[in-house]
Amino acid sequence: MKHTTKPEEPPVEMPDAWWYKVYFAVIVTTVVVIGLLQAFTYYFSS
Repeated sequence: MKHTTKPEEPPVEMPDAWWYKVYFAVIVTTVVVIGLLQAFTYYFSS
């Protein structure tokens, strides 16, 4: 399989809107995981 892009061409970057969705998903996932950890800690500590 031959590589069709030329070496001097920069790699294609994703649009900003796509990255904003990624950042939002990462933040939401982080908040959910921290919330679940706190819930489990509270549940099992008593």
